[in-house]
Amino acid sequence: MSQSLKACFRVLEEGRFIIINVSPVITKRAGREFESVRYPIHFDFHQILIDNGFYFVDEILWIKPDFSVPNRIGGYLQNKKPLGYKPNCVSESLLVYRKKAPFLLDKNIKIAEKRLKPIKQNHTLFGKKELPIETTNCWYITPKSSKDHPAVFPESLCERVLNYYSFENEVVCDPFAGSGTFGMVAKSMGRIPLLCEQHPEYAQNLIKLGFKEI
Repeated sequence: MSQSLKACFRVLEEGRFIIINVSPVITKRAGREFESVRYPIHFDFHQILIDNGFYFVDEILWIKPDFSVPNRIGGYLQNKKPLGYKPNCVSESLLVYRKKAPFLLDKNIKIAEKRLKPIKQNHTLFGKKELPIETTNCWYITPKSSKDHPAVFPESLCERVLNYYSFENEVVCDPFAGSGTFGMVAKSMGRIPLLCEQHPEYAQNLIKLGFKEI
């Protein structure tokens, strides 16, 4: 993962953002006599990102409906014994970090708007979709599932990330493209998606979706 983040740092423009979706990983217990283990890998990501030249900006919480997550609270609801409390995990983190730069964010905005100006004059931009404005760091979005991939992003999650952290006609990179949802949404919002995927089956699916191999 450190190597992947180094590559992201190399291609990312100074002062721009990297957003990582991550949540604790729970390993199932082998039997009743064993404990399950929960790894807080989002804490590990912080140090890796810091070591690779990024700094922390925000943590967005993706909040999912209770019915859409595994039931961990069932045992406690039956006996209500202290120490046995295990809440249902309805959140995932979107870690927002910025690549270090010797200038403030205002300069990034001015640079992006300057690049965008001649394109606007030629009327070549995509029609804008009105998105709800999230005023807090809690985004309430129902997850999506697919038989083709174990972890599919909902389109509305991708829309928010793209809307808040990129401009139209900019290149946006997904280093773990998976099912290609981010790339498809990026195209629909007038961005230029650059997708990376090392899993052969997923890579072939991306080609079927119309993405070109380079």
